[in-house]
Amino acid sequence: MRTFSLPNTHSHPELDYNAFCRCASEYRGNFYDFIPQDGSGLSISFGDLPLAGEIQAINVPGFAALVRGLSAGIRDDLAGLACELNSVLHLLGPRDLCVPWFYARIDPARRQLQYVNAGHEAPLMIRHGGIERLERTGAALGLSTRGEHRQKAARIEAGDLLAIFSEAVSEDEVLRVVEECPQAGTAELAQRVLEVSRGRGIGEDLTFAAVRVVGACRHPLLESRAELGLCAA
Repeated sequence: MRTFSLPNTHSHPELDYNAFCRCASEYRGNFYDFIPQDGSGLSISFGDLPLAGEIQAINVPGFAALVRGLSAGIRDDLAGLACELNSVLHLLGPRDLCVPWFYARIDPARRQLQYVNAGHEAPLMIRHGGIERLERTGAALGLSTRGEHRQKAARIEAGDLLAIFSEAVSEDEVLRVVEECPQAGTAELAQRVLEVSRGRGIGEDLTFAAVRVVGACRHPLLESRAELGLCAA
């Protein structure tokens, strides 16, 4: 069993972030990694490395090192990063390897978030008065060298919250936690999401990460979902 959380260790005052991971395997399954960038930036790598075949050359620590190594030489070309990572995984991994992966680079100075979503559940950008789902921009990694990956950008403002979660974490529960605690820090949000998700079956991976753009916010972060017309179907 791999269970851990990562506190806010970033020195820039404009970002608050936290996460947890409860995973059945030490070297496979869900993962996340916060990667400080030059200046005020922060990147986050989030995904799922499932067991595929009897022999697998890349495990979670190896994947994290690979992402950090490749991203060190790539600034804004996140699509290029995804393509390089996909090629490496396809070369080293077994034939049936499929790695859903989300990667975002947050620049609070420019008030911009850039991201690629390679077959992952859509993270949520939660703002005052609305929610933006960061939908898939390409296929999961490792499936084929012919996969194309696009990157997108989103504007961010003080008070905005990026919420990323694994398939086993309920989107509805995440929204409910944020709605009940609109001004909470990300450490409290992560703890509350973990508490409401503890009832999931043993062996089911649970991972959640949140990044908030810190700053004065005149309005609550999330209004009633009924008022916004965003109730889960």
